[in-house]
This record gives sequence, C-alpha cells and structure tokens, in this order.
Amino acid sequence: KLRPAIVDSSANKKQSEHIAGDEDATAIEKPAGEDSPDYEFDEENAEEWFEKRKIDRHKVNMVFFDMFKKPKDFFPHKLQAGDTVRVYYLEAKPAGDGVVKELKFKKEQMRETYFDGTILNFRGDYHARTMTMRAMIGKGLDAVGYEFQFPIHSPLITKIQVLRRGYIGRNKNAYFMRGMVGKRNVIPLDQERAEMDSMYANLKLDGRGDEIPDPEYPKNEWDTYPLPVWKQDLDDWDEAEYDPDKVDQRSQYETRVIAKYKMRPSRTGHYGQTGGTR
Repeated sequence: KLRPAIVDSSANKKQSEHIAGDEDATAIEKPAGEDSPDYEFDEENAEEWFEKRKIDRHKVNMVFFDMFKKPKDFFPHKLQAGDTVRVYYLEAKPAGDGVVKELKFKKEQMRETYFDGTILNFRGDYHARTMTMRAMIGKGLDAVGYEFQFPIHSPLITKIQVLRRGYIGRNKNAYFMRGMVGKRNVIPLDQERAEMDSMYANLKLDGRGDEIPDPEYPKNEWDTYPLPVWKQDLDDWDEAEYDPDKVDQRSQYETRVIAKYKMRPSRTGHYGQTGGTR
C-alpha cells in the first residue's frame, strides 16, 4: 500500500509567505510606464514606453568614431573618386617560414610601403569607411588589374599623397575603369582642383598656411551632389542645408531607362549602319 505523504503545514506556509513577499517587492520596485497586469494580450504600451528605450544609433556610432578617427588634416582637400593617389601603409616584414603564435608585431617588425592607384569609390560609415583603389600592374598583354581596399581610419595608414586629380563628371564612382583597357584607361585631368592644389602649395611656401581651409573627410557616393531622392526621407534630413540647384531632379525613368540606353554622339554625325542595306 502507498504511504500517505507527510505534509509540513508550517513549511508550506512560510514558503507561500516568501513568494507573496517577493511579488509585493517586485510590484513596488517596478517603475512607472512598465508593463502592468492591466494590459491585455492584444494591447500595446504607451508611446512614451518606447521613446524612453529608443537607442540613437548615430550617437552610439559617433562614440566609436571619436575613438578611432583620424584628424581631418590627414586627408587631402576634396578627395574623391577618380583621383590617382599614393597610400603609405605599414606591413609586417618577411621573417621566413615558421609558426606564428600570435598576431602582434612590434614597431621594428613593421616596414612602410606604398601603393599607387586610382580611387574607385568610398564605402562604409563612420570609422569603418574604406577606400577602393585600382591599378594596372605589368606591361602590354601581361598587365593585370589589382584592387586594394584601405580602411582610411586605420592606424596602419601613415600618409595619403595626391598624384593626379581626375575628372569623372556627374559620376559618383569610377567603377567604369574596370572596362577601360589600353589607351582608354585614363581619366581626364580635373583642372579646377589641380589649380586648387597648386594655390595651396604656394600659400604654404609663402608661410600663409593658416589661410588654407580645413579639409573634410572623404564622403560616400550618396553623400555627394547630386543627392539621391531617398535622402530627404531620413530622420537627420535638414531642410535648411538643402540646395535644390545641386540635387538631381531627374525622375526614376530618366535615371534608369533613358540614361542607360542613351546613344553616344557620333563623331561623323551619322548613326546606324553606313555601308549596305539590310
């Protein structure tokens, strides 16, 4: 036969009192605006409950950006896609074959080298912004295109020197360089910014460097004019800084259809097949 269970009424009474006390404590410590038992399963909290716990991603990213950013005077003035630059960076010296136990290098184990190339684009936000560069290595038929991505705020990058200013018109990037070969693999000179560089260099020689304005950080393609239409839908859109003369006024049909299938002007003025008939 099964023995009847021995129930300690005093222990159960203390345990129930302890649980009830915890519930009262949690009810008292619960701040105003939290979920309460009065809410039904199909009801939502007040709007203040969400605003109180809203996280501003821009403020959080700016905290990390202030920790790892480079000063503005580290970058050349008006650096953009199409420019030919020389990037100096640190790399580990070759130490032969062996087992690498840890990826920590001392200063004497690093050497400075450089890479010359044309800037294709800037991508990324805040301290994670990168610069994509392309260069042709080799001669003739043996030429091969190499592309490097440099994090512009990395401490391994020591210097950025502008070799040539390139003019790409209204283009936001220079990815078209991938399809240009031979003599066509050249971007025309941007005379306006080239004159700006020579003027700033003369000011430094004359001891008037304080008259040179401070440079800005390189911008993404969607932060440069003409601005895309979706920029005005963002939370940080400032109508006071809006310049309608610099914004692209073309419709979506014009940018995707007409701009894609537009015909290049012929040098001779004749279009279509010139010899024979179909």
